[in-house]
Amino acid sequence: MPNIKLYTAKLSPPGRAVELTAKLLGLSLDVVPINLLAGDHRKDEFLKLNPQHTIPIIDDGGVIVRDSHAIIIYLVLKYGQDHSLYPDDPIIRAKVNAALHFDSGVLFSRLRFYFEPILYEGSSEVPQHKIDYMKKGYELLNDALVDDYMVGNTLTLADVSCIATIATMEEFFPMERSKYPALVAWIERLSHTLPEYEQLNQEGAVEFAEICESLRLKNAIKAKYTFLNMATPSMVLYYDEVSPPVRGVLLTIAALGVKDRIKFEYINLFNGGHLSADFIKINPLHTIPVLRHGDLTLIDSHAILMYLCDTFAPAEHTFAIPDTLTRAKVFNMLCFNNGHLFQRDAEVMRKIFSGDITDPTKHLKPIQETIDALEHFLQQTRYTALDRLSVADLAIVATLSTLNLLVPIDADRWPRVHEWFKEMQSLPYYNDQNRVGLEKLRKILSTKIKI
Repeated sequence: MPNIKLYTAKLSPPGRAVELTAKLLGLSLDVVPINLLAGDHRKDEFLKLNPQHTIPIIDDGGVIVRDSHAIIIYLVLKYGQDHSLYPDDPIIRAKVNAALHFDSGVLFSRLRFYFEPILYEGSSEVPQHKIDYMKKGYELLNDALVDDYMVGNTLTLADVSCIATIATMEEFFPMERSKYPALVAWIERLSHTLPEYEQLNQEGAVEFAEICESLRLKNAIKAKYTFLNMATPSMVLYYDEVSPPVRGVLLTIAALGVKDRIKFEYINLFNGGHLSADFIKINPLHTIPVLRHGDLTLIDSHAILMYLCDTFAPAEHTFAIPDTLTRAKVFNMLCFNNGHLFQRDAEVMRKIFSGDITDPTKHLKPIQETIDALEHFLQQTRYTALDRLSVADLAIVATLSTLNLLVPIDADRWPRVHEWFKEMQSLPYYNDQNRVGLEKLRKILSTKIKI
């Protein structure tokens, strides 16, 4: 048995084509893992073997063969008991060669054009023209598959090489299988024909797509933070934690983990800080919170919440708003908080602090009816807007926890609200970002009414 070293990576489609071929030939390879992301292919010892710094390559007792297509032909011609994978007939061999070049020049090159900028250039883009270019490869191969295999009805190196690439492409961008019946049948046929197909090919294809997508998302986050650090000034939040809208923003900042990206300017509401001439220049409505970011000034907490999510939430974050439907659902519940829940709170609080009422018990019915509506919403979804936590929950819990000072959340009347409220109180950032301001408000409120 020859001692053939294969320098490769499980992620590499061409490398997997070599391993599939060796398995068909009954050859045992001495696999030398090359970590592309760590730059192993650019180290001096590897460049001595392959100045083009590509994988796979083989070292067969001092004979160095580069490029997967050349390698698999070499292995069949030197070690195959017959040449069925690369037939001697010049016409059939020409067809196999054409298919190998189709893999190299069409399929794999289109896949490479997509992933290389992500792996090596820090790109986070998903260019539609590159996706369309890859999908055109599905169409071309589907139309070429007039027989069971790429060259007639017998397995050849053309199939082995192309399946390694196609399996990877589909993990990146799954095909619409109804559009490519011949291609789908071919994939199924090879997955059952090739020995150890799952281990030698499919696992690597899945892993490569997952790693590439994870890196793309990291690149996007890095690019976003680089832009914020270099191209725009810091954000400034004007706040007083006694305010429910402010607390909703503070909860969101904590949930996104971006406190270090924001400068906090305290505005003392009960000392009239919001009425100062300097603050009115910033917000003539003299309300808080206010977020300033360069030339942008946002004077409504709900607009601030959406802006924070759009600016800081990466695609995989629970607060990401990836599509129009999700945005509509979240925005709908933010409007419910702003137009109903918070307005009921603000109306009663204004009367209490102005001295118009000293016993709010006769003024609580509108609040109770609004919590009734929240109970209805929470019977439809796990959280207030979606079946996952969203920024709407943080805005609403800041308001509801304030209302809870006046109207305790009764588990019998509002079982879903009570359950949701308990879950929100268990969030790791709830105490610091909401309860502290709430207790501060409770102390001030207790000087006006009995609570």
